[in-house]
Amino acid sequence: MKLKPFVMAALCSSIIFSSCKKDKDTTPAPTPDPAQTITSISPTSGPKNTVVTITGTNFGVNLATLKVYFNGVQATVQTATNTSITAVVPAGAGIGIVKVEKSPGVQVNGPTFTYFGNGYTTTFVGNSQGYADGTGTSAQFNFPTSMVKDGAGNFFVADRDNHRIRKITPAGVVTTFAGSGTAGFTNGTGAAASFNQPYALAIDASNNLYVGDRLNYSIRKITAAGIVTTIAGNGVSGMVDATGSAARFGEPIGLAVDAAGNIFVGDYFNNRIRKITAAGVVTTFAGSSSGFVDGTGTAAAFNNPFGLAFDAAGNLYVADSHNFAIRKVTTAGVVTTLAGNGSAGSANGTGSAATFSRPIGITVDANGNVYECDLDNHTIRKITAAGVVTTFAGTTGVRGATDGVTATFDNPVGVFSDNSNSVLYVADFANNRIRKIIIE
Repeated sequence: MKLKPFVMAALCSSIIFSSCKKDKDTTPAPTPDPAQTITSISPTSGPKNTVVTITGTNFGVNLATLKVYFNGVQATVQTATNTSITAVVPAGAGIGIVKVEKSPGVQVNGPTFTYFGNGYTTTFVGNSQGYADGTGTSAQFNFPTSMVKDGAGNFFVADRDNHRIRKITPAGVVTTFAGSGTAGFTNGTGAAASFNQPYALAIDASNNLYVGDRLNYSIRKITAAGIVTTIAGNGVSGMVDATGSAARFGEPIGLAVDAAGNIFVGDYFNNRIRKITAAGVVTTFAGSSSGFVDGTGTAAAFNNPFGLAFDAAGNLYVADSHNFAIRKVTTAGVVTTLAGNGSAGSANGTGSAATFSRPIGITVDANGNVYECDLDNHTIRKITAAGVVTTFAGTTGVRGATDGVTATFDNPVGVFSDNSNSVLYVADFANNRIRKIIIE
C-alpha cells in the first residue's frame, strides 16, 4: 500500500520530534563550578613585600581576573594554581582578612593577616646577658652598643662588655668576628686581637670596619678578613692632634665614614668632632670645649658628643648627649642645631620646641630623616629635615622588652638604618638584644 505524501510527511515529523526529545532528555545537566575555599595562609604576619602563600581550592589560574586583597588593599599576585596562590603584601595593608576573588563577584574570605606597619618592633637576635654564638634569640650579648652593615648584608655589632665584635648574617646567625673576650690592646686576626670596651662602629666602601675602642682611647681597623690594626691613638687618653699613635682621644664613642673615606670621631670627653684621613692624620673638625654654641669649626661647642651619621649630601649629624640636642655639621664645618634646646625632656615638636633626654645613637634614612636613641626616655625619636620631632618607637619613660606596635626598650644606645630594606636596627643595650623596627 502506498502512503499518501501528507501521511509520509507527518510520520517523518513524528520520528524527528521523537529523536530530538530523546536527545534532549539524555543531555547531562552542566556541572556547577566548585566553591572556592581558603584553608590556610603562610606566613600569617609580616611587613610590606612579604610573600604569602594562600592554600585552598578552585582559585583559578587566570591572572587577568584573579585578585587578592589584604584587609581590602589589593596585592600583587605572583603565581597561581587551582590550589595555591603566592601574593605580595601591599604597603599600608593593616590587620584584616585575606580575600581571593576568582572573577567579579566570585570571591572567598580567608584568615586574618597581621600587618607589621610603621614602627612595628620585633626582636632580631639576642635575649639575655651573656656570651653565646647562635641563631636568633639563642645568641647572647653583653651590652651591645652599635652596628653597621657590609655589602653582603651582614651586620656587625660592638659587643661592649664581651670586648668583641660580633657578626650577624641576614638569617640571624650570630658568630664572633674579632676579639678574645678579655679586655686588652692587641692587634691580630680574629680572636687573637683584643679590645677594651669597643663602642662605636663604622664601615667604608671596601667593607673595612672601624672601631671606637673606648677605653683604649684609639681607633682600630678590621679588614674583611678579620685582621685588626690600630690607625690612631695608643691606649693613653688625652687631646692631641697628630698622626697615628701620636694622636690622643678622650673616649672615641661615635664614628662615621664619609664618601671620601675620612673617619669622623665623636670624642666624648674632649667635646670635639675629630677627623682622621686615610694616612692616619688626626685633626679637630669642630668643637673646642664644653658648651652649647653654634658656629664654624672650633668656634662651635658641644657637650659630650656621642653618635655620628652622614646624610647623602655629606652633612654630619651629631647626637650631642648632654646638650640634649641634635646638631648638624656641614662639609665646611658649620655647626647648627637641628632640634633640642639644651634642656632634658620628652616633648615632640619642631626645632627648639622639642626636647630629648640624652640622645646617644643616631642614623639617617634614605629620605634624609634622622633617627636617634633617646636613652633616658627609652625611645627612638624621628627628626625630619625640617626639624619636626616625633616619637617613632618605644613608650616614653617605660623600660621593657615588649615587641609590637607599643614596643618598649631598655636604654637603646645604637641605631642603624638599613635603607635597602626599610628597617631600623636598634642596639637595645640593657635588654642585650638587637631589635628591628619597620619604616614606611
